Amino acid sequence: MASGNLWALFKGVTEQGAKQLATVTARTGSNYTVTMQGGGTAIVTGSAAYDLQSKVFIQNGQIVAQAPDLPYTEIDV
Repeated sequence: MASGNLWALFKGVTEQGAKQLATVTARTGSNYTVTMQGGGTAIVTGSAAYDLQSKVFIQNGQIVAQAPDLPYTEIDV
């Protein structure tokens, strides 16, 4: 069992911002314009160079990782 304050450990796990999938549409220096899967756009920062139209994960206004470019299929149930 981990030592320390269990409430602080729990908050550290649950209070992180959600990761979102986005597509890079423009780049200006270390700022990127991305389009979210839901259709919105945002300007985020990134420390690595990402190509246009590449898929990325964003969290708290920053690109945290490159996402795999997998096919998307929507099925009505």
